[in-house]
Amino acid sequence: MHIIETPRLRLRPFQPDDLDAYHRQIYSDPDVTRYLPGGKPRSRIATADVIAYFILLEQQDGYSFAAALDRSTGELIGHCGLHRFNNGDVEIGYSFAVSRWGQGLATEAGRAVLRYGFETLGLDRIIALAMPPNLASQRVMQKLGMRHEGTTRTYYDTELVLYTLARADFVPDETYYNLQVDDDTSND
Repeated sequence: MHIIETPRLRLRPFQPDDLDAYHRQIYSDPDVTRYLPGGKPRSRIATADVIAYFILLEQQDGYSFAAALDRSTGELIGHCGLHRFNNGDVEIGYSFAVSRWGQGLATEAGRAVLRYGFETLGLDRIIALAMPPNLASQRVMQKLGMRHEGTTRTYYDTELVLYTLARADFVPDETYYNLQVDDDTSND
């Protein structure tokens, strides 16, 4: 398991005790969920299923969407990470609490996750997806250096805007980035 630190964030694998904070910040908020698969708030039980899925993917693939914590307070404020689809494509995904929108956190987390995907995991290509009206997410993808490829219905059974970035085109910046191996071996 890896933990990634950026200037303001700590990205670490989800844990079952993240349920209440994650549900409160992300899946109970209609402003946040309108841009996530399903497009509407989920029950606490459905949020628990999402966390269990992220934990399962982490165990199977060695990576998944990770809990995003504010480094200064430890508060869980969203998620950012990588998700592998059955067709082999790997998606970068991010979502943050409304109170944290407009602060550049998705871009900061996204840069770190792309670096992790290309440098540590050795991925050749990473995609990003957004609902067409989610212009803020598309701006993040552009800031990350991703290239607009059009729209697709390949993922999540809905029409989405598709961006891609190849490892050969990725240029890390000088932003603080620290990768740690978590000593917790509970997944073994």
